[in-house]
Amino acid sequence: MRFPINPFLGIMGVASATEDPVPSVPPGDHGGNIDIKHVVSGSTLYLPVQVEGAGFFTGDPHFAQGNGEVALTALEAPLRATVRLTILKSDDARAAIGAVTNPVVETATHWIPTGMDADLDEAMRIAVRNAVTFLNTRLGVPRDVAFAYLSAAGDFEVSQVVDAVKGVHCMIRKADWAAWS
Repeated sequence: MRFPINPFLGIMGVASATEDPVPSVPPGDHGGNIDIKHVVSGSTLYLPVQVEGAGFFTGDPHFAQGNGEVALTALEAPLRATVRLTILKSDDARAAIGAVTNPVVETATHWIPTGMDADLDEAMRIAVRNAVTFLNTRLGVPRDVAFAYLSAAGDFEVSQVVDAVKGVHCMIRKADWAAWS
């Protein structure tokens, strides 16, 4: 058996605005164990900062992982990573990801809104809502057009199903919107 490696960090998040302990494993609005294999070198992960200083954390390195991470582990391996952290002011964040308040990934070719919930169906609904919100508030796409586009060309993928909180993300091709005005 042979397959390509695609190194990435499965856990990336920020501290939550709560006095209660927040484990890093379940993903959520703060990030955490999002396990999105598209968050690789050169991509951007937008996380909503909830406390001063952000409290960024990372871990769970993988050499490769299939969507879903169905057997609890991927091709786990130690990695050394350098990350660049940038705090965006509200206006700059809205220009980058619209009114979405969940993690959003940006690659050279895609925008990737997310949805997370203990119920996979609800995670999917949240991902759809976030994708519609992204297209509507970031690009000015009417909501009905956004729904139609997502049904025809948006690729929804299961990020992971092994944790109590499941993850779904939507692949929105930037090239599809190059001529949108």
